[in-house]
Parts: sequence; structure tokens; C-alpha cells
Amino acid sequence: MARYYFDIHDGAQSVRDDDGAEFDSLDAALQAATRSAAEIGTNRLGRGDTRDVVIEVRDERGQRICTAKASMEIEWHVSRSQGPHPWSAEVSIGKKNPARGRALPRRRS
Repeated sequence: MARYYFDIHDGAQSVRDDDGAEFDSLDAALQAATRSAAEIGTNRLGRGDTRDVVIEVRDERGQRICTAKASMEIEWHVSRSQGPHPWSAEVSIGKKNPARGRALPRRRS
């Protein structure tokens, strides 16, 4: 098994991976980096953050081996002045949803 390091860049900041993780192959490391970039991008998209997420994979010698990049985009087809989308973070849980006129369900912890 080889150790690979995932350095994360999002345009605003960079986080260097000093611990790394062991993988059976380079393909397994690339798959993990790709999944991680997609998960980070998906979580940010829910907050309206559309910055690209780039994960550079380094080997044990510090050499950059490959890069996984997730690009997210929100394309509006209506005016934002029509109010928030029903699942938008702008709508408070338990308050009336202006788009549907009914209370939103409360999330359970």
C-alpha cells in the first residue's frame, strides 16, 4: 500500500494534507479524491457557494500525481426577487414557506 496526500484548494484558501492516507492503488486514491471533491462541492452548493473544489493528489515523495476538480454552478431561470426557493437556506424551518403557503417540517436531530 502506498500513502497519498490530498491538498484541497477552493480559490479562497488551500489546505495541505500532512497526514495522508494509504490506498491499494493510485486508482483507489484518485477515486477517493474525486468523491471528496464532489462531496465538498455539493455541500457548498447548498449554501450558494459555487467555487471550484480542486484536490491535488501527492505521493510519498511530495510529487503531484493527479488533480480532481469539482465545478458547481447555479443557473437561475427566474428573478431572485420572487422569493427564496422552497428548500433554500433563506427559509426558516417551522415558518411559512412563501412559495407554498404552508409550514415547513421541522428537522429531527
